[in-house]
Amino acid sequence: LAELRGYHYHSGIVFAAYADGFRDAVAKGGRYDEVGKAFGRSRAATGFSMDLREALSNGDLPVRSGVLAPYLNGDNALEKTIATLRKQGERVVAEMPGIASNAVELGCDRRLVFASGAWQIKLISTAE
Repeated sequence: LAELRGYHYHSGIVFAAYADGFRDAVAKGGRYDEVGKAFGRSRAATGFSMDLREALSNGDLPVRSGVLAPYLNGDNALEKTIATLRKQGERVVAEMPGIASNAVELGCDRRLVFASGAWQIKLISTAE
């Protein structure tokens, strides 16, 4: 089996890995020994890529619900709260500055909010 792709940086064998239940390859890769020459050091290299959205779309991999945290640059209390939650095994997704976040698309069922002088976890309503 062989697969040719259009980037022209591969210098040897290329591969694609397929799995039951997926319409496309779950991983693609190959040799690209000469790509380092553009950066002043040509050496042996092998690599691959995976489309994580494609892998997750199959539904076989569990996705834990998470906590959506606001972006507040320099808020030490928020950063400490996020670190504590992650240490406890929570999945915390931090919002990007200037970008509206959709909690459902990010897989979050809870949100960090500042109330009564502390950061607290609140359930996200289905209307949100």
